Amino acid sequence: MENKLELVPIKRVFGIIDSCTNANQLKTCERLVKGYTELAREKGVVNFKDVKKTLNRKIREKEDELEYIETFC
Repeated sequence: MENKLELVPIKRVFGIIDSCTNANQLKTCERLVKGYTELAREKGVVNFKDVKKTLNRKIREKEDELEYIETFC
């Protein structure tokens, strides 16, 4: 049996990253980014490196947000 993975819209990955509420969840999202980027490359997405950069930037933004929340609460 062949397992065919489909590439979901990047907005769904953004939503998953945005839903993280702690550092452990964010670590899981980092693995998600790695897997998503690899799948994008396998599916022939030409700019998969840009996809990776964008998703990593989103994770860093979420890290900053969580740090600010922790600092001010």
